[in-house]
Amino acid sequence: MHPSLFARRLAVAAALSTMLLSAPAAGADQPATLGADTGMNWHVTPAQIKQSCDEAVAKTKAAISAAEALPLDQRTFQNAMLPIENAEASLTDDTAVDTVLYQLAAEKSLREASAACSQRVTDYSAVLNADPQIYATAARLQRADAAQSDADKALLRLYVVAGRRAAADLSDSKRAAATKLFQQIAELQRRFAINLQNDATTIVISQRDAASLPASLVATLKKTAHGYVVPVDESTVGRFMANERSAAARERFSVAYAKRGGRANVQLLQQAVAQRDRLAHVLGFQTWAGYQLSNKMAQSPAKVNAFLTQIDAKLLPKARREEARLAALKRAQGVTTPFESWDYSFYENQLRKTAYAVDDQQVRRYFPIDHVITSVLAIYERLLGVTFNEITPADAWAPGVREFSIANTADGKAIGWFYLDLFPRPGKFSHFANFPLRIGRLLPDGTFQRPVAAIVGNWPQPAPGKQALLNHDDVITFFHEFGHLMHATLCTAPYETTNSMEGVEQDFIEAPSQMLENWMWQPEILAQVSSNVNTGQPLPDELIAKMVALKHIDDGITWTTQAFYAAYDMTIHSSGPEVPATKIWAALKRKMTVFPMVPGTYPEAGFEHLMGGYDAGYYGYLWSKVYAQDMFTVFQRGGLESPAVGARYREDILEPGAIYPAQELVEKFLGRPLSYEAFYRDLGIAP
Repeated sequence: MHPSLFARRLAVAAALSTMLLSAPAAGADQPATLGADTGMNWHVTPAQIKQSCDEAVAKTKAAISAAEALPLDQRTFQNAMLPIENAEASLTDDTAVDTVLYQLAAEKSLREASAACSQRVTDYSAVLNADPQIYATAARLQRADAAQSDADKALLRLYVVAGRRAAADLSDSKRAAATKLFQQIAELQRRFAINLQNDATTIVISQRDAASLPASLVATLKKTAHGYVVPVDESTVGRFMANERSAAARERFSVAYAKRGGRANVQLLQQAVAQRDRLAHVLGFQTWAGYQLSNKMAQSPAKVNAFLTQIDAKLLPKARREEARLAALKRAQGVTTPFESWDYSFYENQLRKTAYAVDDQQVRRYFPIDHVITSVLAIYERLLGVTFNEITPADAWAPGVREFSIANTADGKAIGWFYLDLFPRPGKFSHFANFPLRIGRLLPDGTFQRPVAAIVGNWPQPAPGKQALLNHDDVITFFHEFGHLMHATLCTAPYETTNSMEGVEQDFIEAPSQMLENWMWQPEILAQVSSNVNTGQPLPDELIAKMVALKHIDDGITWTTQAFYAAYDMTIHSSGPEVPATKIWAALKRKMTVFPMVPGTYPEAGFEHLMGGYDAGYYGYLWSKVYAQDMFTVFQRGGLESPAVGARYREDILEPGAIYPAQELVEKFLGRPLSYEAFYRDLGIAP
């Protein structure tokens, strides 16, 4: 995922998103090697956060006022539009640390101060987005064809679109109402995220129940007099549900996991849906889904719903066959109780071990974290013509965070930095995502501000004195998120607003990273990223073949579940202001998937995407996969590690950002119109 999108949208532009990055070539006066100091001060106090936040907002207000002091007919691209863009970009830069620490900092006081600053900046950003003077400036210059370059034209276009979407072209009363609603929605989203970050749900299991769990997991658990305390979170769910032999323990974990965030988050989601619906009507739309899709590739809810219905209808029979096979395996092992949702991961793991001879614990031994990181970075270096160097000691926000520099391999020019923050800690962002911490852009003095990004995740904690071991899905996730990080740091669009992470259509943003997931299913690549923790040997060819054979083993259940998530998102954002969130979840899940919702749970309380920038946008994971699989065909023909194809990909897809529509970028890279053939072929269904 991209909360990249979580942090940025919540901190800078609430539910709106149009203000971000830039980056032409670095100047000759800039060093080729970078030290630890990114220019971002991670060692602040709560008082310093408040002071710098206040100063940044005040500075931006002054800069905007100065640009707007010119009569409208005397405003030009140079004397008004660029100062406005630079002022808004500087606000993002000046508050980048202050607005993200609520998701990263180890100290509660810092998180609280950061959350307050995040709300302050979001509130002001909503005002800026709706500023009728900024909108009028961009609209007049666009009509006058004042832009000199494609990037300038894109900047004006994005400001005009953003202004209309923020009510800048409406009456004073409607604009004020819309701005207030944007601010309220952002605060609801932030509170939802904080509730999840602070969720400390656990279950207690007996020593007998723990016996079937991997020793590496048990070694990280807190002991009790008769068993262990198991955290119910992203770092434990996969290993626990796949290996816990006790159905009762799996059920307790499953129920607890489906209640993360609590009923408070259900209320926050329902309040946000109501506010979004009211906002949609203020902005002239019948539904929030209609509003959100009006500037995306899909364009309309009807088109998305038809797409989701088609996918679900074609894959639900396969999902039922997959469930029936696992239920038969359960019966064959002498268990006669009905097959339940909490049985799925366990018996799928049993199927992998028995029918396919792939044992997750055996596979993990080939994916020690250090080798995975080193080899994944090496693949990206070769593919995209970049060089990474680790910087020690790291200048970061918490112990254990790793820092790297990025340089262009061909000429050695420095590009920027990235961080890896991969293990859970109390109060931290609870999912796995790329965070674009600072956007690279050309500053007014002509120097290049280098980008800074981070992958923030929650991998399994290593046992004391041991190295963390990953499963294949963990490796795929890392490869995916690093694709987002490259998109964020290699974009060379000359304005923050035209950057890849915010300006690009949201239902395309996942496509580059989804395309890159394919690398983690290729035998030659799996051999590179694997190294037995004891012997150093790569995965054996025979085991790789068995792993690859499993790629589509659960496509039916996986993609009907994804279609359900997307349909739930579209439904609650198309059904008016009052939605029974849990009832809708239960009804759609029964209709679209093989597993009904567990009674007494409320899984939507943990569905962070809907409160982190993917509202009426979750369908993008399926939608963008069409583009991903078609783009992958270029690498299949030209070579998975071909520097020439990688250079084309970097130039055609990553560097332009939002200067051109995503469809145009893709078709340039493909050399032809988009085709759905590869997408349907990958899912094993006919179009």
